[in-house]
Amino acid sequence: LLAKRAMPIAPDRVRGALETIRSRVVRTPLLESPLLNELVRSRRGVADARVFVKAECLQHTGAFKFRGALHKLLCMDDETRGRGVCAFSSGNFAQALALAARETGVQCTIIAPHDAPAVKMERTRGYGAELVFSTPAAGENREVAAAALAERFSATSGRTLLHPFDDEDVILGQGTLALELFEQHA
Repeated sequence: LLAKRAMPIAPDRVRGALETIRSRVVRTPLLESPLLNELVRSRRGVADARVFVKAECLQHTGAFKFRGALHKLLCMDDETRGRGVCAFSSGNFAQALALAARETGVQCTIIAPHDAPAVKMERTRGYGAELVFSTPAAGENREVAAAALAERFSATSGRTLLHPFDDEDVILGQGTLALELFEQHA
């Protein structure tokens, strides 16, 4: 359930993903950071260093994860979307998928560790997702426990299990951030 393999991603596929989601995501600003410029210059000895930050905190749900969640849902066929989706996440992907699901009319269940940040879970619920909390057995990793519960939930509910980072369509959507960065810095 955790990352299993490397997936080479072709730039033209990221461009296609950006065209798919462009009208539904925020084109976040690319900002130069004088503080980081100075830190890199003084600590690394690079006199002309310039550091830019892509302000994805201004993206829907406050993180780049929305790009990947939305792209994944838009790539699914109507029948699959109609069965609903589920995912395991303790925060950013949970919120992203919940909002993307609401915007695309897809039912969404998030399986989260029992100790996930309350504010993120409140926002996830506020975006319309159903929440299911997992509690790990003694000595079990909390994320592994949530992932295992999500897999069982998917099998019994018929909902499609979406992986928060080990999924080609999610990666393509999240990669649109870099493409925007290159466009803005050109």
